[in-house]
Amino acid sequence: MAERYFNHFQGIDVEVPIEYRDKFGQYCQTGTGGRTDLDKTPFPRMVDLWFLAVCVATRLGLDPVDKGKRETYKLIEGSIFGGDPWRIHALTLISLAIAKDLQVVGEPRRMMSIANGLAIVGLPHVFEMLEKRGMDPVWAISDAITELLDGHAADVAKQATH
Repeated sequence: MAERYFNHFQGIDVEVPIEYRDKFGQYCQTGTGGRTDLDKTPFPRMVDLWFLAVCVATRLGLDPVDKGKRETYKLIEGSIFGGDPWRIHALTLISLAIAKDLQVVGEPRRMMSIANGLAIVGLPHVFEMLEKRGMDPVWAISDAITELLDGHAADVAKQATH
């Protein structure tokens, strides 16, 4: 049972471009210094925003970028995934799909590099979703994710009929 919850990302940094530091503080409850207007700060933790960016980039079919070409900072440590083991599995599966190489499963730093690269390309899309004019961020992101998923459902239905 302990093997099932092993966090191979422990000790590996989750990184984002430095230009997004303020945005993480703006949209995450952990960055508000105790202020929590849920309509304005829809993400309980910074890892939630980062993980959504990874998922959005994956859904949009974007390629991860090399974070070495950007100035980044340590957002959090990979030990955060110990409390959410399903994220470990999701990141592993995403890495397999991107790398198309089974060896990636044994290379946690490579998997985190892929995830960080996806977050870097996904974050501008997520921030665009959050900043839809005339809506509080929580409702804007909710609508945008619904549209993204509805588009996926339509794609699946279209493929099933062919």
